Amino acid sequence: MTLPLSISTQIGQPILFTPGLPAAYSSYALQGTQPYYAVSDSFGCILFQQVANHNYKAWMSHYIINKPTAFKVKGNVDDLLLHHTLKGNMFYELNGHESETFQHQMNIVVTPRLRHMVRFKSPGLYVALEIQIPIEELRSYQESFPVVQELLNKLSNENTITLLDQNMIAHERLRNIIQDITERQLPKAASEKYREQKTGEFIIESLDMLTRYLTDANGLSAADHERGERTEVHLLKHLQQPSPPTLKQLSRFAGTNEKKLEEIFRSRHGITVYDFFQNARMRIIYRKLTETTVPLQDLAEEFGYTDYSSFSYAVKKRFSLSPRELRKNSSINS
Repeated sequence: MTLPLSISTQIGQPILFTPGLPAAYSSYALQGTQPYYAVSDSFGCILFQQVANHNYKAWMSHYIINKPTAFKVKGNVDDLLLHHTLKGNMFYELNGHESETFQHQMNIVVTPRLRHMVRFKSPGLYVALEIQIPIEELRSYQESFPVVQELLNKLSNENTITLLDQNMIAHERLRNIIQDITERQLPKAASEKYREQKTGEFIIESLDMLTRYLTDANGLSAADHERGERTEVHLLKHLQQPSPPTLKQLSRFAGTNEKKLEEIFRSRHGITVYDFFQNARMRIIYRKLTETTVPLQDLAEEFGYTDYSSFSYAVKKRFSLSPRELRKNSSINS
């Protein structure tokens, strides 16, 4: 197997892999895969088992570590590499900054000319699923997933994309696909085709996950924007009420917490949730005052004011003119 990356020891000695699987590690075998291994007294054993080799390459990595160690990793391809931790806490050092990965976490998305260090700080078993997606294959997903254009831009700029600070934990659907790839045992011919198919599903689910969680220049993800848009529509349905649903109610509706919802509205509109509601409410009132002949008293009641004087005060405070003055100056009375 030609890996899309090179691995060496911390002092730069290349780690060479041999085809096959030693009998001592046969319990890790995946039916229908192509295994490769490297064994050394200095670190233990590394097993790579190729689970897909069609439009993309995918492999399971087992690190059976017998003592604390570190490896240097260098990217060799112009493709996108996804790395997903399945077992054990690994430490990645990128650009001088060390980050810890966790079980079920989408650790890093890397690009050409990657240079990083991976550390294992204690003996144990560490497992990862890694997928190489060629540029042309990645482009085929461009229309379906907005994040692909961002990934392509970063690839062309030779930037390493790190996801460690996103805390991207795989959802249940993605975990089920991973389980099918890594645990389901089928006859050799059937398992090869099956894992190819499941790897394709893994890529689609991963790109969907990235689309939802990667943030824009304002620090918002696609999922955040979706929550914001949904909450805005919900608020617009309540404009005839004197006050909006509570922030607690809105955050439950949006599927987030109150602080995050306020951050979403400040990033999207530069104002609070309450101010968004009041601005939208007053725009509707202004249009009804200046574009319709609905009686003023009826407008006050329509928008939930307990009496006309409260309605008049709110309008004058916002527009510096009373409802009667606004209507008098409007085109419907011209």
